[in-house]
Amino acid sequence: MPKAIAMDIEGSLRQRIDAGEWAGGRLPPERDLASEYGVARNTMRKAIDAIVGDGTIVRQVGRGTFLANEATEFADIMNRVTGVSPADLMAVRMIVEPHAAAVAATMASSADLDLIAEAHERATAEQRTDVFEQLDALFHQRIFAAARNELLMSLHDILRMIRNRNAWIELKRKTFTENRRLDYCSHHGEILGALQNRDADGAAAAMKHHMVVIEGNLFGRR
Repeated sequence: MPKAIAMDIEGSLRQRIDAGEWAGGRLPPERDLASEYGVARNTMRKAIDAIVGDGTIVRQVGRGTFLANEATEFADIMNRVTGVSPADLMAVRMIVEPHAAAVAATMASSADLDLIAEAHERATAEQRTDVFEQLDALFHQRIFAAARNELLMSLHDILRMIRNRNAWIELKRKTFTENRRLDYCSHHGEILGALQNRDADGAAAAMKHHMVVIEGNLFGRR
């Protein structure tokens, strides 16, 4: 009986795909579909597996299930963006990060602010360049998480992927000094203070200043 039910659901899903119900490219989560059809998740999984098997849809670990053409388009976009220049990366960070800081000032919980403060304190005390870089990244990551916006968080993940590539790492290594580390920690303190005061405009301004200084240090524009 479960096999027959799975086949019926498979047929229903195919009809809905053909009708363009999920034209945006992403199917609902498996658990939601199982609840909608009133079946166990393993039954829903069998139905979805059959459609995955013929290439109509694809699963991407940690992201979900997508129509095959949409998944290919997404992969193409990712291949392009991960190869962008450090200058292009900074241009986008100048736009996105001040906004994320402003949203976090409004949306962050007390626990979120504590985590941001912890990352700042650890980075300030850290003398080893490689470990400081990790804590610096963690500080920014926790601000995006505190904004509680999935799209902003996904944009941060893309930016983080680019920052982990050789071109960015080499540029940071060539321009990094202890004085600049101390400057960045001071900037982080200003950003944190604005977040703790729930000052969205102040958080955005402090983050924008931080980005401007980083850009100047990396590309000699000051």
